[in-house]
Amino acid sequence: MTLAAKTLYETVAQLGLTRAQVRKLLPHWWDPVLEKSADGVAELAVHLSRRLSVELQALTEGRLVPKGAVSRLAYKHSSNLPESSLASASFIASSLAQAVLGSMEQPYRQLPQDTAELRRLARSVQSGLLSFDGLLEMCWSHGIPVIPLPHLPVGVRKMDGAALQVGDRPVIVVAKKKSSRAWLSFILAHEIGHIVRGHLKAGSSIVDISLQETTEYLAESSSDPQETEADEFALQLLGGKEVELEVATWPSNASPVELAVKGREAAARFRIEAGHFVLRNAFLSKRWPEAMMALRFLSEDVNPEATLIGHLQAHLRMDLIAEDLQELVARITGWAAVQQR
Repeated sequence: MTLAAKTLYETVAQLGLTRAQVRKLLPHWWDPVLEKSADGVAELAVHLSRRLSVELQALTEGRLVPKGAVSRLAYKHSSNLPESSLASASFIASSLAQAVLGSMEQPYRQLPQDTAELRRLARSVQSGLLSFDGLLEMCWSHGIPVIPLPHLPVGVRKMDGAALQVGDRPVIVVAKKKSSRAWLSFILAHEIGHIVRGHLKAGSSIVDISLQETTEYLAESSSDPQETEADEFALQLLGGKEVELEVATWPSNASPVELAVKGREAAARFRIEAGHFVLRNAFLSKRWPEAMMALRFLSEDVNPEATLIGHLQAHLRMDLIAEDLQELVARITGWAAVQQR
């Protein structure tokens, strides 16, 4: 029986992708007219297989068989969302992870287990400041790419973050589009925790659906041992008990401006970005509206997406990525948007 494009689209629809969303993943030159010929359908199958981390032969038979980092998927911090809603983003992320790793010249080196040593490594980047930049540089310098996903097709639901294992190499995805560097620092530290604590196995991914204020942040509230460990690791990496004791002394009725000032004062003493103190205070006090407003007063806490893309561009050789995937990587990570400015 002749393979039809309709069959391919119906098969990948199991990931929750519409035909319009799938076409946003195809090369810009792709013309639906090509799908009317047998050769065009065969080429479409290859493109879908490479962009969605699914086995090509199975796809041509109308079956969806994951490969690579999505061979085993674990969804965490579900926040009452069905796991199937994250399938498409997870499979696309796996494809990008494979493409990026295939082009990286930096070998993989395991990160230290000790959070104090990790803080030292991260601080060495920015004159002793424990920052989002420092955490990113620490990962990249150890051969662990951190891939942003700001431009998935419209309607594709994103996870906040993910840790993926491609062969023997870990990859981190930060997909949450948040204006706060402090928020993304916690997400990044959490994913580093999954890697350092050995939660990943070959061909596996841990997808953190929601790591934000609507979920339980305190580690002891989690019923998942790996999430508990990753939460505790992230908190320890980002200052641990010292930060908690500091923010516990702040006035319970502090205004947003006062919170921002307190955060900056603490940042100067502890050499940790100010936004993290504001967030940790909010986790204790539950005064989220005030904390969100306080973060807006911190000019140093803004535009983490540019920082993510900046590190991607500094460490990745786009010309070494497989030619048929360069456009996809550039578009979804935001690389292309920066190049066009």
